Amino acid sequence: MVRVLFGVAACTAFAGMAFAVEPIACDEAAFAMVMAEVEGATAADKKALAMQELEMAKTALTQDKPAECSMHLGMASEAVRPQ
Repeated sequence: MVRVLFGVAACTAFAGMAFAVEPIACDEAAFAMVMAEVEGATAADKKALAMQELEMAKTALTQDKPAECSMHLGMASEAVRPQ
């Protein structure tokens, strides 16, 4: 039983890493790229989520938090990416 639980936990951990959002550089070119992706999105709910992530990225950029900015840009891009 313990081996089964350990196996399930290990598989879950590796699956989470496979779906992790890739970091995006926090610069003007990255913002332009992600903004174009978001503007081209057709699903309103996904577009709204991506816009919230973009706002959080802008806030992080102004607060000189590049890692946080990069994370939010990646999440915005991921939100509108077809699955």
